[in-house]
Amino acid sequence: MKKITGITHFNGSYFQFIHENQNVVMEEEGAKKSTIDFLLDDQYPIWLVRHSFGQDMGHEDYSGLKEDDYLSDQRGKVLSLHQKSGVIRDLAYHGLSVPFSIDHYSHAVGPIHAGIIEPGHFRFVVEGEVIRHLTIRLGYQKRGIQDILVGKSVDQVMPYSEMISGDTSVGYALAFSKIYEDFYKITVTKDIRLFRSLLVELERVAVHIGDLGGISEDIGYYPLYGVCVTDRGAALGLMETWTGHRFGKSVIRPGKLLLNHRINAKQAKDAFYQLKKVYQTRIRPQILRALSISTLKERMQGCGFISESDVQKHGFIGMVSRMAGVVEDLRINHPDYPDWNPLPIKEEHHHYNGDVWARMYIRYAEIEQSLLWMEKKVEELDWNSIWNAKEIGSSLDIKEKKIQPGIFYSTVEAWRGPLLVALNIDDNGFVINSYIRDPSVLNWHALELAVRGEQVSDFPLNNKSFNLSYVGFDL
Repeated sequence: MKKITGITHFNGSYFQFIHENQNVVMEEEGAKKSTIDFLLDDQYPIWLVRHSFGQDMGHEDYSGLKEDDYLSDQRGKVLSLHQKSGVIRDLAYHGLSVPFSIDHYSHAVGPIHAGIIEPGHFRFVVEGEVIRHLTIRLGYQKRGIQDILVGKSVDQVMPYSEMISGDTSVGYALAFSKIYEDFYKITVTKDIRLFRSLLVELERVAVHIGDLGGISEDIGYYPLYGVCVTDRGAALGLMETWTGHRFGKSVIRPGKLLLNHRINAKQAKDAFYQLKKVYQTRIRPQILRALSISTLKERMQGCGFISESDVQKHGFIGMVSRMAGVVEDLRINHPDYPDWNPLPIKEEHHHYNGDVWARMYIRYAEIEQSLLWMEKKVEELDWNSIWNAKEIGSSLDIKEKKIQPGIFYSTVEAWRGPLLVALNIDDNGFVINSYIRDPSVLNWHALELAVRGEQVSDFPLNNKSFNLSYVGFDL
């Protein structure tokens, strides 16, 4: 499956990122003369175009449209919703008015959330108790990270990379590090590359355990909820044991790892088996119990459906594409993931049919997949080499490098899906411009589609089952 998963504008030229054959490549797009050309071309997902090229155009007022016209998915028919006078609207919330008929009603949630969560605006059109349409607007408190990066050196950029989306600190630090390793031509040892992959998978395991608990809470199943919210700490504890930080911050840097040297290599290796023990004895039995209960299946199966054709049409990526039956995984055949085995998505298609059940099941399957691979690599890794490694890629090394300015990009299959980062770097190593595309940029629209036809009461469950990033969008 070939799809466009990123677009940006550097130095007067347009560039696009093609996701195909478990790989992402960048190419210049010379045929497009303006941003509107991307909006008119239906191979570019609308959310992606608006995120990449959108500008603040104030309040969005569509109340004068016919309701059916507003709800239409025909790209040409709704073009006026996305641009005005040749300028593309952004996806930030500046006020939103939508049409609805006399027998429907509209209500808003946000931008200030009732819980402790990032702000997002959700505008529903509802008929009775059934959601007919949902319009999501984010970007309520733009942080300006991409502007902050301009003129910064590698040492200044790396801390910001871990702030893009805090639950993916390891994934983003790795993506940025790989860019600077290409830029400075830093050679990274096999063991360091492998250990960085272990950290990415550990981040995935920790988040998935927490998400399984969150979904269980929303369906009122507290045995699994109680275990996950407490024993997620086993995965976070291993991250802290290895790195000194529960979320793995300030650890991955270009060419090197800043690990917790208060422990030795043997203690570091043995710590993995503490996580395995907790998972096997406490977490896994409760997951399997939950997955076997027929009433829980009935609650989740058929709820919040996304199809394979939706994945193709709208460019959904990562876990959202896999749970809908599409085999996409940048770890397949990747040199930093030796012997990686993809999930048997086609063979077990009944578990990957795009509903809440699929989003529950895939988290369990990916925890199993990651821990199995991690255990094999824990045994193969040269722990003494990792824990006693001389730092490479230090500031002194970088200053001595002969560098060539240009555009450098990197992708990492993080827990939500592939992160995409591109930096335009000058001959002094300073950032001229950047492009950052979190998986949530594309996948927020999947939530809009998933809740159509569902009851209003199903929205929290669907929202939790996607667990998308607000801040990863709000750059």
